[in-house]
Amino acid sequence: MKKLLLIAILLYSTSLFSADIYGGMEADKYLTGHFSPSKHKSFIKLNKLNIPTNNRTHYLRKETAIALKKMIKAFNKDYPKIRIYVTSSTRSFYSQKYIWEAKWTGKRRVDGKKLNKTMKNKRERALKILNFSSMPGTSRHHWGTDFDINSLENSYYEKGKGKIIYSWLKKNGSKFGFGQPYTKERSKGYNEERWHWSYLPISKKFLKDWNIHVKYGNKYFNKKSFKGASISGNLASIYVNSIDLSCK
Repeated sequence: MKKLLLIAILLYSTSLFSADIYGGMEADKYLTGHFSPSKHKSFIKLNKLNIPTNNRTHYLRKETAIALKKMIKAFNKDYPKIRIYVTSSTRSFYSQKYIWEAKWTGKRRVDGKKLNKTMKNKRERALKILNFSSMPGTSRHHWGTDFDINSLENSYYEKGKGKIIYSWLKKNGSKFGFGQPYTKERSKGYNEERWHWSYLPISKKFLKDWNIHVKYGNKYFNKKSFKGASISGNLASIYVNSIDLSCK
């Protein structure tokens, strides 16, 4: 009887924690980006904390934003003339769907090409898009813990200011809770993204929960979800979980 009571208390406390971290939302809805960050109580607009951006409106979870502000302050203490700024932050399911489908239909070119014209094989087309873009429902940008900085070109971080930024982040990012999910050393998943950083104290939990609540949820990866879902949905788990070990 005592054992059953203990289990009940544990389950109850766990559900309270989940409800709190998800702002009262169902975990699967949150993890797949089915909400508006501007209306979610856990999020904050970055300009309210004077975090530099590319002059667009950006939202992150408050914990992420506070840690990011501290990290940028520390970087600017070492390099006052170099600017780190956010170019992409939280995206909803529908924002990610727009990006994915624009590439799928050829509305947005990939490597200068309209994939609907050059890649009739839908599986190959999906894999091409997955080099850098996530399927809706699988992006870490849904979580409010991940963001992109400065340039979306790896070459930018090989010289000059970009190299200084990347070298500093690799050395010091973990001190503030940040890690790079998509490193060069991985053998699967997205290509390397030196611009993409994640707030690990929370994103590690979201990763575990995604594998519990979303991984086997066919409702997010069927033909009604987004264009190409039926041919690429079975790749979702591979791309979500193929990250640097430090981010797991």
